[in-house]
Amino acid sequence: MGKSFSNRLLSMVALCGCLLAVPADLPALEEVKLHVSGSGSPYLLLFRLAKEKGFYREEGLEVLPITANLLTGIQGLAAGSFDFSQILGQGSAAILRGFPLKIIMVFDTRPLWWLYGKKQIKTPQDLKGGKQVAVASFGSAVDQTTREILARHGIDPARDVILRAVGNDPDRVAALITGVVDAAVVNQTSRIVAKKNGLQEILFYGQEVDYVTAGVVVTEKTLSQKPDFARRFLRGTLRAFLSLKSSEKEVSDMMAQVFKTSENEAKEIYKATRQVLAVDGTIPRALQERMISFQRKALRVEKEVPAENVYDFAIVRSLNRELGGAAY
Repeated sequence: MGKSFSNRLLSMVALCGCLLAVPADLPALEEVKLHVSGSGSPYLLLFRLAKEKGFYREEGLEVLPITANLLTGIQGLAAGSFDFSQILGQGSAAILRGFPLKIIMVFDTRPLWWLYGKKQIKTPQDLKGGKQVAVASFGSAVDQTTREILARHGIDPARDVILRAVGNDPDRVAALITGVVDAAVVNQTSRIVAKKNGLQEILFYGQEVDYVTAGVVVTEKTLSQKPDFARRFLRGTLRAFLSLKSSEKEVSDMMAQVFKTSENEAKEIYKATRQVLAVDGTIPRALQERMISFQRKALRVEKEVPAENVYDFAIVRSLNRELGGAAY
C-alpha cells in the first residue's frame, strides 16, 4: 500500500511539474470581427484557409467571420461593430458618400459571373428582340456590368432586351430554369445548376470586363490608431491569398466540401477563380479610377474623388516586399 501511495504521489508531482512548465502568461489571441457576405463566394475560403493553416494564429489573431447583409455590414464596420469587411462594392460606395473607410486589399480584378440562357440562346445577339435577362437589383454591380457588356456586343440594354431585377443567384437560376426569364446572370455554384439543367452558357464576365468585388475594407481610425493590428491581419490574409493561388488540390478539395460539389466541379470553380484573382492583393491605378468612376455614375456623385481617398495599399505592398512572394 505504501509503495502504491508513493507511486501515486510521484505521478502527481510529475503532473504538477508539467503544468508548471507551461507558461501561465500565454497571450490570448486578439479577436477580429470580420464582416462577410452570406453568398457562396469562393473568397470566403481564403479566410478559412488562413485559419486552417495557422496564419492568423501566428499573428496572434482569432478571426471570427460574421455574416451580415452588405449594407448592414458596412454600416457596422463604420460604427465599430466589425474590424474589417470583405465587401468592396458597398465599401467603396460608403467612401464616396463620405464614410471614413479605406480599401486596403483587393482579391479579384474581374467578376466571377456568367450569363446563361435557354438552349436556343447561344450568343448575346440572340437576346435581341426583347428577351428578358435576370440581373440582381437595379444599380447593383451585376446590373451595371451586364449593361456594359451588352453594349459592347452591340446590344442596347434599354431597347433590345428587358432587364429584370430577380434577387439573388438561386432565384435567378430558378427563374431561368422555369422559363420566367430567357437568360440570367449566375455565380459559380448556380452555374453548375444551370449546366446540369442543359442551359446554354452565353459568356463569362471574367473575360469581358474589369471589375473588383472582394477584398478588405477597414476604417481610417483603425489604420491610424491600430496599424499593427491591421498589418497582422493583412499578413495572415495575404499569405492565404498567395497559398490559394498555388494550391489547386487543397483548395479544390475545400471547395468541394463547402459548396457540396463533385471533385471535377470544384476544380472548375477553382480554375475560374484563379483566372480572375489579383496578382498581389493590389490593383493598378487605372482600375482604381475605373471603379471610382463606375461607382460615381451609379450613385450620381458629381464631385471628383481621388483614388487615394478610396484605396490605400501601403501595407500590402510592404508585406509583399517582406514576404518576397513566397508567403505560404
